[in-house]
Amino acid sequence: MNVEELFTSMVERRASHLHLVPGSPILMRINNQLVSMDGPILSPADTEAFSRAVMNDDLLDEFEDRMECDFAFSVPGLSRFRVNVYRQRGSVACVVATNPPSAPTLESLGIPELIKNQVSESSSGLVLVCGPKQSGKSNTVAALVNYILETRCCQIISLEDPLDFLHRNQKGVICQREIGTDVASYQEAFASLSRQGADVVVVSNLEGQESIQQVLNLAAAGTLVIASSTAASVQVMLEKIIDSYPPHLSQSCRNNLALGLKAIVGQVLLRKASGEGLVPAFELLVSTGKLKELLRENKIAQIGPYMSASARDHGMQTQEMALRFLVRKNIVTMEEAVRQSSRPEDFKKIMSLPY
Repeated sequence: MNVEELFTSMVERRASHLHLVPGSPILMRINNQLVSMDGPILSPADTEAFSRAVMNDDLLDEFEDRMECDFAFSVPGLSRFRVNVYRQRGSVACVVATNPPSAPTLESLGIPELIKNQVSESSSGLVLVCGPKQSGKSNTVAALVNYILETRCCQIISLEDPLDFLHRNQKGVICQREIGTDVASYQEAFASLSRQGADVVVVSNLEGQESIQQVLNLAAAGTLVIASSTAASVQVMLEKIIDSYPPHLSQSCRNNLALGLKAIVGQVLLRKASGEGLVPAFELLVSTGKLKELLRENKIAQIGPYMSASARDHGMQTQEMALRFLVRKNIVTMEEAVRQSSRPEDFKKIMSLPY
């Protein structure tokens, strides 16, 4: 199994992921569907050989200790790859994700102007990017970071695990700190931020009360924070943040959210009806006086209807609105939209209404 040929094949086929599991052929995820490649069934020796070919001695030691390892690297002239090596049934399995060698642009991803404005016009506050796994969150964050680097004279400190994209300094300067390589943990990285003079902080994989609290404090104190997290929708993201706090601190969390939140971008990726490629559907929430009120009063369930009602005045958009547009324009099928919707029954009701 030639490692370089596998990576080249991924890029040529525009595969987002490569799956190597003993007892299975080589699998690639193309247009969000797993496709079997021609060739023999993989043996445990095959997958172990692949893992050893892509890991250095330090990573091999980490894998032996933890029985799992997550890392990223670049192949010059080809792409950047993120690798997860893990054990199953006593053997080694691997998943490889591919990213372009350079960050995408906002325009290439179709990110709405509303979010671009939130980033360009804000010197502080929290911008969250959420979605299910494999929904393109890393690409969206990378495009936002690249846009800031192009347009603002500022310092960005990015906390990542691992580094998905390697940004270059432009009008702005960026320091990318990989957890486990450049700093021991997110906690230590947060602790040193006050001494590093960051105008913008980027956090990948925002999880847990401690990290969420650090991010909210930074946003409230005058830093622009861009963070990504796994959540099916904007409302689920808000609930996830609030539920990470113990009950006696939930009001404090909602107050901090009301104070610091600038916007949330929720996204899913859908297969195009043509069968050629994927298209994102964006859910958009921006901060307003009414949103602050709903957060403080713990009326999270009312935020979805408020987003629908605020589409004209504030440019907000629910997931159902985004999916309906794609179906009406024949960009995606109804079946695909229902499959990707976080609230399929609500979406079906909306589709039955006059456009």
